[in-house]
Amino acid sequence: MEKKDLIFLVEDNPIFSSTTSKGLEKELGFDVMVFNTGEQLLKYTSEHPDVLPSLVILDFYLNSEDPNAMNGGEVLAKLKDPVNRNNPFRKTPVIMLSSADELSTAVTLLKKGATDYILKDEVFFDNLKKTINTILNIRNYQAEIQLHKGKAENYKKRLLLMGVIIVALLGIVLYLFLK
Repeated sequence: MEKKDLIFLVEDNPIFSSTTSKGLEKELGFDVMVFNTGEQLLKYTSEHPDVLPSLVILDFYLNSEDPNAMNGGEVLAKLKDPVNRNNPFRKTPVIMLSSADELSTAVTLLKKGATDYILKDEVFFDNLKKTINTILNIRNYQAEIQLHKGKAENYKKRLLLMGVIIVALLGIVLYLFLK
């Protein structure tokens, strides 16, 4: 059985998180772990550093259950911490969600490392699927590029070895001919 990609969904609205996670599981075949707050996500990631998702979907406004909860921008900053070079989340795509159509917020989050900013509107799930498929396609292209780079390096080594062998054989032929 093929292992499914894992998504971390951070969403404080239980109805929205339930419908989104079910859609991701049924329509796209992902395993989804849901966190109600950014603090829950950060606690989980610190306790389970070996569990790394393919991507994180992070709501911007996360204070409906706890008014003092961090917002998605603060959680994003901790996930993408540029100081920690060993941070596995530095390269993990993070899709930000929001019900607010705020261009300045979207731009700020994208500058801080978010991969995309998606509005929670009537076409939200279609936009989310498009973004996820784009991320997965890019990941697959990158893996294919690495594979071809490896093959090219192997061909280069073989050509170099063949060149050395040809030069050695030419040296032997010249030696025998001039003898």
